[in-house]
Amino acid sequence: MTGSAPSTVALVQNPALGALLLWRFGKSYQEERIAEAAQLHSFFVILPLLYHAPTLELIRSTLLGSGLSQLAKKLGEERELLISIQTRALKMRELTLASIGTGISSGMLHLTYETARLRSNDVKPPKEPERLRHHISGADKLGRWFGRLSPDQASSLLWVEY
Repeated sequence: MTGSAPSTVALVQNPALGALLLWRFGKSYQEERIAEAAQLHSFFVILPLLYHAPTLELIRSTLLGSGLSQLAKKLGEERELLISIQTRALKMRELTLASIGTGISSGMLHLTYETARLRSNDVKPPKEPERLRHHISGADKLGRWFGRLSPDQASSLLWVEY
């Protein structure tokens, strides 16, 4: 077989990893909201936040108890980081959709079409590689932070429109 090896970006930004991160986000959201599933549109912000190294670093450095408002404050200190979330979310729509599809087909996620809510099922995903622990921890924090706010509050803090 001839062809070039996949790029580093393609190795990290793939639907299987995306499904795992979205599942972790949803699981944490449901733990925060006592089993209420997150609205589908909330998931379209998660990968753009986690796959952007400077933003991931700010998520890592923000304490769980500080919440999404503290992350937004940090992002706002470098205004371009906050403004660019919307653009990245639009650019990553296809990856997010593919990740949701992978999550649904693997049984990790379930979409309720009538309510447009995406539930993280009770499954045991494969052991996470050590190199991805910051991404998974970030997904966990984001799920908890989003779960503490209304969808409108979260989108307002992050300057995104769904």
